[in-house]
Amino acid sequence: MKVGTHMKYRLVVICLCLLFAVSGCQKEESEEYILPLSSQYFLGKLSYDEIKDNNSDTFPYAESVEVDGDFSIIEVTPSQVDNIIENNLKLMEEIETEFLAINDDFSIRWSEDYSTVEFNVNYEGIITDDVMETLGNLSHSYWINSILLTNRILVSKDSDIAITVIYKNADSGHIIAKALFPYETISMTDEDFKLSESQDVLMSSKYLDYFDMQMIVKEVSDDKIIFTPQDNDSFYIDDKALSLCLDSVYAEDVTLPYKVEVGDVYIVRVNGNYALHDDGDDIPDIAPVAIIPEDYYAY
Repeated sequence: MKVGTHMKYRLVVICLCLLFAVSGCQKEESEEYILPLSSQYFLGKLSYDEIKDNNSDTFPYAESVEVDGDFSIIEVTPSQVDNIIENNLKLMEEIETEFLAINDDFSIRWSEDYSTVEFNVNYEGIITDDVMETLGNLSHSYWINSILLTNRILVSKDSDIAITVIYKNADSGHIIAKALFPYETISMTDEDFKLSESQDVLMSSKYLDYFDMQMIVKEVSDDKIIFTPQDNDSFYIDDKALSLCLDSVYAEDVTLPYKVEVGDVYIVRVNGNYALHDDGDDIPDIAPVAIIPEDYYAY
């Protein structure tokens, strides 16, 4: 009996060793992630200086990388995803340090799941008499937003997901600007700064004449998207269909998801005007400033 028990014990040990050996040799499965095209400028960069100089095209953390229109498609393993996120956090810390050095009242904080980010700024630190300096100041927050969005996509595996970006007046504590990045452009006008001294600004003065309309995608082609407006009691009252021409300058003002399909529901920010564009059909063209997937719309 003792010999039999000993043999069984040896057999179990051998099986466990073989199991560990086999599992150790198995290669990680890679998955496809669809990221904003802007991610190619910081993925794999070793420092913030490399991002600003754009002096490196290498990306060591992926099986493959390719560009498809306005998107980067990467093939990565779970370990590579972890490496990307870790490196992105390192880059964000460097960017944060430079951003905070602009003004003593500046601060940044973001959520652990990368879904929101809040910038505390003041007018003097952001807006200067030098246009290039102003753009440089704003570029720090642009890269933070872009990197956070990339991390959010990698964690959620949702290529169309967005992040909430909030800019607060460091003096009053009120909101200057709020946007769903990347679908909304972040706008901070002089009027917005002035209003934020006493209250939150939930919609920039830049969009005072605009209205957010629910629209459903009726048709999609390579050169246009045709929408059916659902609540056109304010604008486009007599229009059963509206078109965004993707080959026009008007499409350059909006960010679209990777795939737009018939039946998708969007919130389209429009001002009631029509776009001047001859595309050979009778459907009126529009020039929206934002097209937001309804699933992420939070106003």
